[in-house]
Amino acid sequence: MTNTVDYTFQIDAGPIVFIEVQGFRLGKSTIRRNIPVYEENALDDDLLTEGRRNLLSYMESRGYFEATVELRRESDAEHNTVRVIYEINPGERHKVVRVDIKGNAYFRSEDLLPNMQVQARSLLLRHGRYSEALLRSDVRDIENKYKANGFAEVTINTEVKDDYQGNNQIAVFLHVTEGPQTLVGKFEIIGNDSQTTDSFPPLNTQSGQPFSDSNVAQDRDIVLNYYFNQGFPNASFQANASPAADHHMDVVFHITEGDRVYVDQVLVSGREFTQPHVIYRELQVKTGDPLSQANMLETQQRLYDVGIFSQVDTAVQDPDGTQPRKNVLVQVREAKRYTFNYGAGFEFQTGQSTGNNKQPLGGAGVSPLGSFDVSRLNFLGRDHTITFASRVGKLQQRGLLSYEAPRWFNNPNLKLTFTAFFDHTLDVNTFTSQRLEGTVQAGQILNKFSTIDYRFNYRLVKATDIVPTLSPEQLPILSQPVRLGEPGFGYIRNRRDNDLNTTRGSYFTVDAGVAAHYFGSQADFSRILVQQATYHSFGKRSRQLVFARSTRVGLETPFGSTSISQPGEPLPTNIIPLPERFYMGGGNSHRGFGLNQAGPRDPQSGFPIGGSGLFLNNFELRFPPPTLPFVGTNMSFAIFHDMGNVFSDGDHMLTGLLRWHQAKGTCVQGLGTPFVLGQGAALCNYDYTSHAIGLGLRYKTPVGPVRFDFGYNLNPTTFPNFCAAKDSNGNCSVFNFVGTKQASPFNIYFSIGQTF
Repeated sequence: MTNTVDYTFQIDAGPIVFIEVQGFRLGKSTIRRNIPVYEENALDDDLLTEGRRNLLSYMESRGYFEATVELRRESDAEHNTVRVIYEINPGERHKVVRVDIKGNAYFRSEDLLPNMQVQARSLLLRHGRYSEALLRSDVRDIENKYKANGFAEVTINTEVKDDYQGNNQIAVFLHVTEGPQTLVGKFEIIGNDSQTTDSFPPLNTQSGQPFSDSNVAQDRDIVLNYYFNQGFPNASFQANASPAADHHMDVVFHITEGDRVYVDQVLVSGREFTQPHVIYRELQVKTGDPLSQANMLETQQRLYDVGIFSQVDTAVQDPDGTQPRKNVLVQVREAKRYTFNYGAGFEFQTGQSTGNNKQPLGGAGVSPLGSFDVSRLNFLGRDHTITFASRVGKLQQRGLLSYEAPRWFNNPNLKLTFTAFFDHTLDVNTFTSQRLEGTVQAGQILNKFSTIDYRFNYRLVKATDIVPTLSPEQLPILSQPVRLGEPGFGYIRNRRDNDLNTTRGSYFTVDAGVAAHYFGSQADFSRILVQQATYHSFGKRSRQLVFARSTRVGLETPFGSTSISQPGEPLPTNIIPLPERFYMGGGNSHRGFGLNQAGPRDPQSGFPIGGSGLFLNNFELRFPPPTLPFVGTNMSFAIFHDMGNVFSDGDHMLTGLLRWHQAKGTCVQGLGTPFVLGQGAALCNYDYTSHAIGLGLRYKTPVGPVRFDFGYNLNPTTFPNFCAAKDSNGNCSVFNFVGTKQASPFNIYFSIGQTF
C-alpha cells in the first residue's frame, strides 16, 4: 500500500520536492510528525536519515519489531523535481508477552525491569516495546549499574524467543553472571593540610563500600569542587588503588592543595534606582573571605530572587593571575519598574445567574471575563512592590491594591503585606455579595515546603438584590451591611512536584479565623477550613497515570450576638452573615452541582442560603496524553468522583456524612410554619452526602491546562417548589406550593488549571 503526502517544497530556485511513503499506510499527520522537512534544506541528508530512524521507531512502537525502512531519492531534471521515497517493509506484527531477568542476586528484578526500555505488553503498551537497539541499550545500562557497585566482571547474555507460545509472541530473557564484588579495603586521604577529612562532603569511596572507577571519578569531582569553593583554584587530585585480599582494593587519595586565593574587594556596578543596602545584604562574598565559586553563584541567585533585576552577572577580575587577593565583580541590570498585564476571556458552567431571570437553579451560560493588572517594582529604591489587579465579568467584579515588603526586619523568611480589596459577586443566585476589605498580613517561611501567614482582616460585607421570596421577615437583617474584624492565620505545606500539573507529592492547608466584637466586629463566629491533597503516579514517566485525591473540611461556629439590627430592635443571636457562609458547587469544588448550588435552600423560594459545615472529597484519575491528530500530546483525559455537600451546621455534617440519600419526604412537612433563619433548611433535609461522577478533558497550555468537565450527580437535591406562575422576565409572580423540584444532574464547566 502507498500513502503519498500531498505537499511539495520549492528550495529557492531549486527543485520541487515530493515526500512519499510506500509499503505501509500511515496517516498524513503521522508522516509529518516523523519526517523533519524544512523548505530551506529539505534535501539535507541528516534530516532525511532522521526521518528514516523516526519511521522505524514508530513501526517498532506499533509492534512491528522486524520492520525495515529504506530511503531513496529519484530526480527528474526535465521537470525539476525530486521524489524522496521511504519504503517500509513492516514484517510480522508481534507482541512482547514476557521480559525476565535471571541470575541476578545483588539487584532485584522488580528494581531493574521498570527502568528498562524493552517492556512487556500492558494496559498502556498494547504490543509492548522491543527492538535490538533498545535491548542493547538496556544491557549496557544494567552492566554499568553493576560495575558502579563493584562487579567489574559482570556479563549479561540475552535470549529473544520469537513465536513464544505461538501467535507471533516475543519473550525476552536476560541472563546475568554477576561475578565477584570488589569492596574498598583501607581508605586514606593525604595532602589535605588545611582542610580536615571530616569537613569534606560525603564521598562514595569508603571502607567496606563497593569499589568502582566511576565512584572514584565522582569523588575526584567532589573533592576538587570542595577545594575550589574554599579558595584553592589550583588544587589537584590523584587516586591510587592497589589489590588486597578477598576481592578488596586499598584506596589512597593524594591531594595537592596549591595556593589559597582570597577576596580583595567586591565591586558592584549597574545600580540606577536601587538603594545600595538592598544589593549588599544579598552578597555572599565579602572582603577577606576565601574566593568561593559557590558563594558567587549563591550571590547571583539571591539577587535574582529579590525580583527587581533582569540580569545579574558575577566574575573574578584577572582570573588567570597569580595574585593571592582578587576582586569580585557584580554586574546588575534593573528590571522595568512598571508591568502591565491585560486580557480577556470567558467562562462557561451551569448554575449561573442569568440577568433579571433569577431561578433557584440558575442557568447554563457564558460569562465574559476581562482583566487589567499593574505592578510597580523597586518602589522607593527598595525591593518593595505595589500591585493593582482587577477582574471584571458578568458574575464578578474584583479590584485589589496591595503593598508587599519582603525581608521584614531584614529577615529573608518574613514578608509584610497590606491589601485593600473590593468584590462584587453575582455567583450565588440568592443574593449579590459586596465586600470591601482591608488586610494586614505577615508571612513567614518555615522551610522550603511550609509557610504560615498571620493576618488581620477588617471588612464590610453586604447582601443586596436578595430574592424577594426569601424570608421577608428576615430582609432587614440580611440586607444590612455587616462590619467584621477577624484575626486569623493560614498554613500551607506544599510538597508537589509541579503546581500547575502535579504528578506526585502532597498539599496541605489550614485557614482559620475568629470574628468577634473584641476586634470591632458586628458578628461573632469562628471559621476553619482544612484541605489535604495527595498525588500518586503509576507507570513510566512518559506514560504516567496520576491518581489525585483532595479532601476539604470546613466549620463555622457562631457565638455571642450579632449586632446588625436596627436601633431599638432586639439583637438576633447566632447569626452568621449570609455572604460569610460556606457555598459549594462548580468546576473547582463539587462538579455535581451548578455554581454554588450545593447545601441548604430557602424553603419558600428554593434558592441556596449556604451553611456552616462543609465536606468535600475529590477523586481524579488523570490519564497520560495519547498522540492525536492536530493536537499531538497536548490533550489528555480524566475521570472523577466528587462526594460531599454543604451542611446546615457541624452537628448535622457528622450525621449527614453517613446519609447518602436525601430524606425527600420532609420537604412537604411544616411548610406553614414561619421561616426562621437557620431553621428553614430543616424543613427539607439537605444534610446528606451527594455523589457525582464525570469525565474531564484537559488541553495543555503554557499557563496550565484548559479544562472541560462533564459531571453527573447520582443523587441530586430535591427542594419545594412554590412558583405557581411566572412573569414576563421568567421570575415567579404567584407563590403557592406546587410540589417539589429537582436540581439538574448534568453540569458542564470550563476553566483554566487543575481542579486541585
